[in-house]
Formats: sequence, C-alpha cells, structure tokens
Amino acid sequence: MKKNLRWFTIIMACLLVLTTAVGCSSTPSQPAPQQEEQKGWVPEKPFELLVPMSAGGGSDVFARNLVKVIEDNKLCPQTIVVVNKPGGSGSIGWTYVAKDHKGNPYEISTTSSSFYTGPIAGQSPVSYKDFTHIINLCEDPNLILVKADSPYKTIKDLLDAAKANPDKISAAGSSGLSVDAIAFYTMQDAAGVKMKYVPFGGGGEVLTALLGGHVDFAYLSPSEAGPQIEAGKVRAIAVTTEDRMGGAMADIPTLKESGYDVVIAQARGVVAPLDIPEEAVAFLQDMFKKAIETPEWKEFLANNYMEEKVLIGEDFYKLSEEITSLFTKYLDKIEAAK
Repeated sequence: MKKNLRWFTIIMACLLVLTTAVGCSSTPSQPAPQQEEQKGWVPEKPFELLVPMSAGGGSDVFARNLVKVIEDNKLCPQTIVVVNKPGGSGSIGWTYVAKDHKGNPYEISTTSSSFYTGPIAGQSPVSYKDFTHIINLCEDPNLILVKADSPYKTIKDLLDAAKANPDKISAAGSSGLSVDAIAFYTMQDAAGVKMKYVPFGGGGEVLTALLGGHVDFAYLSPSEAGPQIEAGKVRAIAVTTEDRMGGAMADIPTLKESGYDVVIAQARGVVAPLDIPEEAVAFLQDMFKKAIETPEWKEFLANNYMEEKVLIGEDFYKLSEEITSLFTKYLDKIEAAK
C-alpha cells in the first residue's frame, strides 16, 4: 500500500511539473503581437515640424492642428515642436531642412504650393527631389471672394467686367508663386481677359486689402475666409474645386460649372530630409496614418473644407512629380501673361 502511495505521489509530481512547463511555454505567445508592435525605431528626442511660412497662415494652422491631434491621442512618445521659418516664399525653411539637416529624422516639414513653384521659378535651391516623402494628407481649395457690397454677384459678372475694362480689375493673393497666383492666371487665360494680380505676404494681408477696398476680389482658403463669410463681410462667388464643397459652403459654384475649366487645389503633406533611417520613415508614416484616422482630424478637415488625399512614400513622390509638371505649365502661362 505504501509502495502504491509512493508511486502515486511521484506520478502527480511529474504531472504538476509538466503542467507548469506547458503553462510557462505558452505564456509568451499571448503578448507576442504587442512585443512585435514595440520593435523598430523609437524617437529619442523631440521633433521639429518646420513651417516655412509666417504664423497664423494656412500652413501654420494645418501644422498646429496636426500636432495637437498627435499629442491629444498620445501617438508619439516625444513632443513635436512647430517652428515657423518664413522667407523667400518658403525656400529658406525648406533649404534649412534639406541641406542643413540631411540624414536627421527629427527635422520634418510641411509642404504647400510654394514647395513646388519656388524651384520651378528658380527661387529655391532645393526641390521635391531633395526630400524623403513621408505622407500627403489633404488638399486645400481656393475661394474667390468679393466684399459684401461688391457689384459682382457672380464670377461671370466679375469676368464680364474684366473683359469690358482690361487691366482695371485687380485681385489679391499670397505671393506671386502661390497657388493663388496660379489660380488667378489660369482663370484669366481661360476667360480670355486681362486683370491685375497684387501679391501679399499672407492671408491676413490679403483679407485686409479686400476689406479695405484696395482690390476687387481675392483668393483665400476656406479656413482663412470662413469667419468673414459668416460675419457677412465678404462673399464667395466661386471655388477652384472639381465639385462643390459641402456644408455651409455648398451654395458656392465651382469655376468649372460656371464655364471656366480651372480646377486647382493646394496639396498639404509632410516631408523629411534625405538619408534618414528607413525605420524612422516607417515610424513617421505610421504616426501620421494613425493621426488622420482620429475623429479630431476628420473634424478639422470638415470644418476647414479640406479634402482628404492620403498618399504615402512613393505615391506621394509621384504626386510631387505630377504637381511639378502641372505647375510648370501654369507658371509658363503666368510669365506669358505678365
């Protein structure tokens, strides 16, 4: 009896050891996905998100809202500091990133229309080819605006007046190389009229010129013009999108439906210097992809009438090639029109 009891005890002890071993060997298999997510490059210091334009403009608003979404949703273990470095229609800032920080994954930048037009016009020593393309996020349309008391009720009224009075009708926009200027000269060419384009330093100055009666109409983004439209101080008579916008701006006709084949939008994205680690590129792309899926980012786009256009890496680079080709043709028209 004692012998049987001794064998029973030995067998139970072996079973206990076996069960424990199996349990221990199976434990790591459960958190494996989480461990996999933690592999790869992790930032060790804060990022700088450079905005090559002045504070308060469309590029600045875009960058600061993007960073806020990332911070609020804890998508980055380090802080992201927005730094404004204006000058030379953006060329100073982009040169700083591309030339002074080559190989540095912590120095990234926003893009706008001047990212493409500057090098085309020979006003920037760097082009899209000098950057690692992280992600394009959205497109920003242009509104054509007049003062609330303007006699021009429609875009046709405005362009009919321009046809009857060559070089008398004037428009305000941001810089001579901006998407505003491209939209202006392309519309002028499509309508067969001759008008004056007056460049300013940013959206705030453009709005001041319009409200002050110094120009007949102006180009602004919905985010810049929205408050003044709501206040009844300005009216939007056309938009440069393919289709009409929604919401409170659904009644604004497109130039295309008004008979002028002009469709132009400003692509907004994020680039980094060349020669940064592939793991850092993957980290940044993943971070921004997560940011644009949040309700906060989608609300920002909706409130500012921006259209989501997500292109990552090589697809973003191809977009840059297409925009450069398109803007080269537009700028040729601008030179011919001057």
